[in-house]
Amino acid sequence: MIVFWFAVCAVIGYLLGSFNGAILISRWFRKEDIRSKGSGNAGLTNFYRNYGGTDTLLVLLIDVGKTVAACFIGRAIMRSYDPVWFDEGAMLCGGFSVIGHIFPIWFGFRGGKGILTCGTLAAFIDWRIIMILLVVFAAILILTKYVSLGSIICAVLYPFLFWIRYPIDKNIEEGTIMMTIMAFCLGALAVYMHHGNIKRLREGTENKFSFHKKK
Repeated sequence: MIVFWFAVCAVIGYLLGSFNGAILISRWFRKEDIRSKGSGNAGLTNFYRNYGGTDTLLVLLIDVGKTVAACFIGRAIMRSYDPVWFDEGAMLCGGFSVIGHIFPIWFGFRGGKGILTCGTLAAFIDWRIIMILLVVFAAILILTKYVSLGSIICAVLYPFLFWIRYPIDKNIEEGTIMMTIMAFCLGALAVYMHHGNIKRLREGTENKFSFHKKK
């Protein structure tokens, strides 16, 4: 029975996550698809570079909101089944919301890279994880001006911070190993989604971040 409820959490999370904020706002307000602009990525950074701050706030609200909603729904579903599993419900539903954001069923499976949604999920599960990630990201951004480099390093750190918070040996005993496994999957997926950025970083052609949108 628990497999059924896990599947319900996964499906709901994925469908919620498929409402990609950058695509929705660019279509509603700009009458164009963000994936045809800049890097072609339907994420917050590319959206900001092309459209500026006002509409970017709407993207932020949608993408953070859908991930939080997924976490609450997953937690509620699993709490009704067995209160012991409520954190796992949030992680599973929120994690599949990230996957939906990256591969949105409503938009041809071409979405963002999942950094904002992964961060939102971490913040919901444990505020200490997101605080560490934010400090690391900010330090790298200030030192290098590369958003992608900060995102990649945080994606690498992501599963290890969950591993520290939810040790594998303790997870096996408590049945919560899924928390760490999900974090490793999401971190690996986020790194993979940055393969183009990694290539440009190696070649020295990656764009640096600026607070001014592109003309």
